[in-house]
Formats: sequence, C-alpha cells, structure tokens
Amino acid sequence: MGASFVRGAAVTNIGRTYIVLGLIWLIVGTIFGAWLGASNHLQYANAHAHTNLLGFVTSVLFGFMYLTYPTMQKSKLALPQLLLFEVGTVLLVIGKYYVGDAIDIPPLLIGGSLLIIIGVILMLVLFWKHSAA
Repeated sequence: MGASFVRGAAVTNIGRTYIVLGLIWLIVGTIFGAWLGASNHLQYANAHAHTNLLGFVTSVLFGFMYLTYPTMQKSKLALPQLLLFEVGTVLLVIGKYYVGDAIDIPPLLIGGSLLIIIGVILMLVLFWKHSAA
C-alpha cells in the first residue's frame, strides 16, 4: 500500500495537488505580506512577490493545465515535474528572503532557480506531448 499507492494518488490528483499547494502558498504569501506592511520590512518585498507569483499563481495555473489536459497526469514526468518546481520554489523564496536580510545565500537561489527552470521545461514537454491529443 505504501509508495505505489501514494505515487498513484499523487499522479492521479496532480492538478488538484498543484491547486492546493498554490492556495497554501497564497496563505503564506498573504501572511508574509501583512507582516511586511505592518513591520515596514520592505527589504523582503522580492521574496514576497516570488512567494505569490511562483508559489500561488504559477502553481494554480499548472494545476489548471493538468486538469484541462488530464493525459498529462498519467505521464511518468508529472510527479517529478511537480516536485522539481515546488521544491525549487521553496528554495528560491528562502534564498530571496535571506538576500533581503543582506545575507548572501547564492546556493539556495541558484539551486532553486535551476530546479524551477527544469520544472518549467518539463511542464512544456508535458503540455506539448499531451495538449494536441
């Protein structure tokens, strides 16, 4: 029941998973934004913007793409695509937060950016292969 059940459920519901993750990102981004405004810590605005744009907007859009083209969810690339993009977004946002705090953390920014780029390329491959069907 373990890994195959979890993997099967995640792949079957990847569109929904993306939308739920996007809504979680929105909650985090909204709380983060409220804190920024209330505390006047505007040096973190870049991290806040990436939380909402990559975390919320892009995740929800990817979720709708998976729901619109359901054959994408059946691909073996679907779960790696989700994981690469979401982990990359977490790393990038954390890296941007620390850069806003004047701490130089390029490995998080570089690593997160590379994972996001790979995740976006995989989304393009999935869309290209499955949207014409």
